[in-house]
Amino acid sequence: SFPAINLEQRMRYLIRYPHGCVEQTTSSVFPQLYLSKFSTLGKQREIEIENNIKQGILRLQKFQTANGGFSYWPGDSYANNWGSVYASHFLLEAEKEGYALPFGMKNKMLQHLGSVAKSWRRPSRNDKYYRYQSNELTQSYRLFILAMAGKPEV
Repeated sequence: SFPAINLEQRMRYLIRYPHGCVEQTTSSVFPQLYLSKFSTLGKQREIEIENNIKQGILRLQKFQTANGGFSYWPGDSYANNWGSVYASHFLLEAEKEGYALPFGMKNKMLQHLGSVAKSWRRPSRNDKYYRYQSNELTQSYRLFILAMAGKPEV
């Protein structure tokens, strides 16, 4: 048997999470893309989820930097590596599920991911930030997202 996961309570927690960084914003809407596949939803709940996803997409637009990446907080000018990849993943999946992305958002984010992927170099193990940045995992995720978008980068 599989223990109950209390999906509804967990979703309410994510949706109402009080912090608004790029990770939390993405995490609050990403699972909502697939909620109907795990739970029977009423029409009102479906409308609420659709609105949440649309609002999440618009909110993520406020995180997008001039170079196409996504900052950790809205309006910051520096793109966060992990946040950029994670938000891009959600946006591509949302588009696949039929949600429209704001004009130019997808092209800018894919150009950013491609540029960062091309310039990426493995950090030295002596780098004091090495273990905190998970550079290899972020690069792997970045390459996966680019491939998923039809823009693979070697």
